[in-house]
Amino acid sequence: MIAAELEERVETRVQPTVAQETRFNGGVAPQVANHYAGILTSSELPENARILDLGCGFGRIAMALARRLGPDVAYTGLDPNADGIAWAQQNITPHYPNFRFRRIDVKSKPYNPDGTEDGARFRFPFDDASLDLVFMISVLTHVDLPTVETYLRETARVLTPSGRLVTTIFLLDTDVDQLLAAGRGHFALKYQNGESRVENPVNPELVIAHPRHRVLEIMDQAGFAKTVAVNGHWSGRPSAQPMDFQDLLIAGHDPETIIAPDGHSLLPAEAMTTEQVATYARIIALTGGDEARFSQFIRWSNALALNAFWWQCDGFRLCLQEAYPRSTGLSFEALHRLGLEKIRPNRCSARTAFHPLDDAAMIALLIRAGRISSRNILFDAFVEAAVNGLRVLDAINVGIAPVLNDADGGETAVEIPAWA
Repeated sequence: MIAAELEERVETRVQPTVAQETRFNGGVAPQVANHYAGILTSSELPENARILDLGCGFGRIAMALARRLGPDVAYTGLDPNADGIAWAQQNITPHYPNFRFRRIDVKSKPYNPDGTEDGARFRFPFDDASLDLVFMISVLTHVDLPTVETYLRETARVLTPSGRLVTTIFLLDTDVDQLLAAGRGHFALKYQNGESRVENPVNPELVIAHPRHRVLEIMDQAGFAKTVAVNGHWSGRPSAQPMDFQDLLIAGHDPETIIAPDGHSLLPAEAMTTEQVATYARIIALTGGDEARFSQFIRWSNALALNAFWWQCDGFRLCLQEAYPRSTGLSFEALHRLGLEKIRPNRCSARTAFHPLDDAAMIALLIRAGRISSRNILFDAFVEAAVNGLRVLDAINVGIAPVLNDADGGETAVEIPAWA
C-alpha cells in the first residue's frame, strides 16, 4: 500500500492538495487510483486506445493511467465540477498532452448544483463505436436510476465491438438487504428513491444504491453481450481485497474480452508465503476488511516497526518477553536490508521517544535510503512491519505494557500510540 503510494509520489509530477482529495474522494488515498488503473489496464488495450473517464474529478485515476499508457493513447476526462477540470487542465495536460479534460454542465447536487443539463438526458460527445474503454469510478453511486440507464446505454453506443466498460456501483439484492438490516454494511440505505435506495433523503446523490436485477436488465437491453459483477465489501459481504469497497461491473460487446480482474491491489503478483497469507488473514480479521482501518493498521505498524528498529540500533530493545519469552518477538531483517539504520527523522528528541510518522515521512525516509526501485524489499518490509505490529498488539492484549530495556538491564517506559 505504501509502496504503491511511494511509486505514485515519485513518478507523478504534480500532486493535488489534501483539500482537493477530500473534496472529490473523501480523503487522501493514492493507492485507490493505482488499484483502478491496474484493473483498467489488466486487459490489453490498443496502442492508440481511445478512452473516456466519465466523472474524472481532478484526474486522480488519469495520473495513474498516464504512467502506464503510451503517448498515442487519447484520453478524455469529463466532469461537471469546474474546479476539478481546471486543475487537471493546468497540471496534467501540460505533462501528458494526450490526456485532455472537458467540463460538462450536467447537474449534480454535490459537484455542480447549478448545472443546466439533466444526467438522464445527457448524450456522450462521441461518435458511435468510437471508444475502446469507458470507465466511471464512483459515478453510478451518486446518480439516480434513470441517469444510470442513460449512461449505460450511451456507453454501449460509443464502445467499439471489442471495447470495455468498467464502472463501480452499489447493487441491492436479497442478501444485501439482509446484511444492511443486520447493521453489517457501511450504509443503512433506509430511504426509497424510485426503485433505488439512498442514505440521505435530503441529498440523495451522496450515496445511492440500485437493484441488481434492474441494472443487469438495463445492461442487457443496452446491448452488452456479457457483464461480470464483482462484489465489494460496502454491504458487509466479503470481497477479494480491502480495496474492493464498491461493487464493480465490467461489460462489453465481445464476451471473449470480458473477464473478472485478478485481485492485485494489496498483494504481490507472485505467490505469497504461508506466513504472508496468515498475516494478511489476521489483518483482515482485525480490521473487518474495512479499507480505511486496513490502511490505518498498515501505517501504524510501519511507524511502530521503524521506531522499534531505531531503538534497537541505539541499544534499546522493545521488551515483549512475557508474550514471547524466547526473544523480543520482533524482526528487523527487511529494515536492515533497506539500510534504514542511520536514516531517521530529526534526532533532537530523546532517543527513547516515539517518532510519529505519517505516509509522507515514511516515503521520504525510503527515498533517502535510495531503495525505492526494489519493490520486493519494500513488500518484505511491509509484511515484516505488519507481523511486528500484530505481535505488539498480542502483548498489549494480554496486559503487557511495552518497555525499553538497555544493555545494563534498565527499563524505560515507552508510550506507543494506539492504532485504532
